[in-house]
Order: sequence, then C-alpha cells, then structure tokens
Amino acid sequence: MKKMKKKSVLWIILIAAAVLIAAAAVWGKQYYENRYVGSDYYAMIPLDYDMTPENLYTMKGEVAGLGKEFKLTAYNEQGEAKSVRFNVKGGDSSKYPQPGSYLFIRASKQLVVRWNVIEENAVPEKAMEKIGAH
Repeated sequence: MKKMKKKSVLWIILIAAAVLIAAAAVWGKQYYENRYVGSDYYAMIPLDYDMTPENLYTMKGEVAGLGKEFKLTAYNEQGEAKSVRFNVKGGDSSKYPQPGSYLFIRASKQLVVRWNVIEENAVPEKAMEKIGAH
C-alpha cells in the first residue's frame, strides 16, 4: 500500500511539473511575439516636427542622454493606423530622420522593433493616402 502511495505522489509531481513547463512555454512564446514579432507600418515625419534634441529617460526615470523621441501615427498596407514611439540617441539632430522623410517601421504590440528611412515610392498606396491626409 505504501509503494502505491509513493507512485501516486510521484505521478502527481510529474504531471504538475509538466503543466508548469507547458504554461511557461506558452507564456514565453506570447511574450516574445508581443514584444519582438512586428507588423509593417509606414509614416512620414511631419514638416513642422520639432527636431530639438532632448533628454531621453530610462524606465526608472533616470536621464539616459540626449536624443529625440518620435511619436508618430503609422499606417499598414491596408491603411489601418497605429501610434508608434521610438527614440534616436545622440545630440546631433542631423542623424535623426528629417521632417518630410518617409519611414518603414516594424512595430510589435509593445514597441518599435526597427525603423529606417525609405523613398516615397516604397510606401504602399493605402498607407500613402492616409499619410497624405494628415
């Protein structure tokens, strides 16, 4: 009878461990996808955008140095809007994307994964219609 009880406890522990491992894997996959797997968007830096370098801050509120935080509305190929934010570090504003520049932006649910300046003709038609309306 004692042997049977030990086997039952061992099976319960093994099943609980398997459930925990599976839950951690699902959570990890969702975290990764929400943070690092993005969709493509397009935006233009408005012509009147203030390009003055400013202090950038860490999540703890500490100064991380000079740079520029960009807050833009970007559009996907279907013309659906998304608010995006990203920082460019450094006090030399000539290294920032300039007003009138078109941007390709890969944005996840949580952050901008990457961005780069593109030519106007690389912006999909429906995104360009929305960009032009602003």
